[in-house]
Amino acid sequence: MPAAGDGVRLGAELPKALVEIAGAPMFIHAARPFLRNAQCVEAVVAAPAGWEPRFQQAADREWGKERVRVVTGGAVRQESVVCALAALISDAEFVLIHDAARPLVSEAVIARVLEALSESVAAAPVIPVMDTLKRTDGRGIFETVERAGLVAVQTPQGILRAAAEEAQRRARAEGFEGTDDVSLIEHFALGAVKAVAGNPSNFKITTTEDLTLARKLMELNGQCAGASGKNR
Repeated sequence: MPAAGDGVRLGAELPKALVEIAGAPMFIHAARPFLRNAQCVEAVVAAPAGWEPRFQQAADREWGKERVRVVTGGAVRQESVVCALAALISDAEFVLIHDAARPLVSEAVIARVLEALSESVAAAPVIPVMDTLKRTDGRGIFETVERAGLVAVQTPQGILRAAAEEAQRRARAEGFEGTDDVSLIEHFALGAVKAVAGNPSNFKITTTEDLTLARKLMELNGQCAGASGKNR
């Protein structure tokens, strides 16, 4: 789980993933549905340099020692994913990579990604694009983009471990930086990427408005420390 983002846009003086929602740090909420899944053999969080003890303490309070390991993340998300992959100690066949800034992920979405990995190299949850899309040069709009076939991609993104490691190796060698994890699989043609149904509630918290919405949704759903989130 990459969790090395800062909290500047949220006006926080600590990393975004440590910002509390409903009584627990954001990354704790994001990790809970994965830790409840019987197929989860290990969990690694890539934290900002210098903040690793704070993350580890929060994880240990939630699950006990050694259930979640915290490692130092990189300057950008892709580097954090590399750090997390390198820290794996199990022989897991596949990995699920999830943004710590998506604390409302559901067990149902995770299950769909896992199921898709039985027939594809990678899988990602998607939601339809509802807004009309326009192309602009910064000064004005000059084109309407056909939205048929377009989707917005979420996490967790599941990838066969060997493919994930090979993709990251090639990306480092080529200097390629993808916008998400499956874009590396696409770029290096390492196999099919299957799309599964995501959930609008599984949005990424970036702004203070996003944070406010997440808090309200958790209140409405009765989610608090330790609560289950089995929404679709």
